[in-house]
Amino acid sequence: MLKVINLTREFVSKTDRFVAVKDVSFQVATGQIVALLGPNGAGKTTTVKMIAGYLSPTSGQVFIDGEDTSVSTNLLQDKIATVFGGELGFYARATALDNLNFFAILFKIPKNKRQKRIESALKNVKLFDVRNKKIGEFSRGMRQRLHIARALLKDTEIILLDEPTSGLDVEIAHEIRELVHDLANSGKTILLTSHTMSEVESLADRVLLIGAGQIAHDGTIESIVKLSGVTKVNRPATLEESYLALADELRR
Repeated sequence: MLKVINLTREFVSKTDRFVAVKDVSFQVATGQIVALLGPNGAGKTTTVKMIAGYLSPTSGQVFIDGEDTSVSTNLLQDKIATVFGGELGFYARATALDNLNFFAILFKIPKNKRQKRIESALKNVKLFDVRNKKIGEFSRGMRQRLHIARALLKDTEIILLDEPTSGLDVEIAHEIRELVHDLANSGKTILLTSHTMSEVESLADRVLLIGAGQIAHDGTIESIVKLSGVTKVNRPATLEESYLALADELRR
């Protein structure tokens, strides 16, 4: 289980002080997919980076299975994998196999487990047949799947996904979502950020609405629809319609 308590991050310069995240608290149970949803600048990625250990919180704590990650920093390496995605992050002139072998060494995966872990990760994201192809020849969707494969190398309990299908076509985005579902069904704990409402609707067990660095609502999609007060003739409001009705409040 992932548990976040009063996580806060301030950025201070000589002339200004900006609180990007303020007293954020939530938890994600094993096998659950929880989505962080909010406008640009709301604090989603900052929160993910603090949980992953890429950014130190000003205050607050992150617990994994009851252990404080600030006390036991090896937990971040052993229990959390992060997928930020995008075009960068791999050696374009090297093959998918060579890239994952490099990261497996970097992750200190034992040599006797390395090959099996790499093959399993590539098969899970349907890239095993192109494992000897150079990354420079990969499509954007293939690179995104390889980002997830890299995270799977660590075989961690918790996976943090930041905009996993951003910029992908419909078919590839669907494949990525199916993969995320499979990971949760296998017992992975997943924290997801996304601007795609249909993605959140199809994946999330729970949604955290975040605005101005604070959690404004923690609940199901149905509870967000009810909170928005939006009604449509002969049907409930969609998550997108409900979110748009609440967006101005989240930006304050």
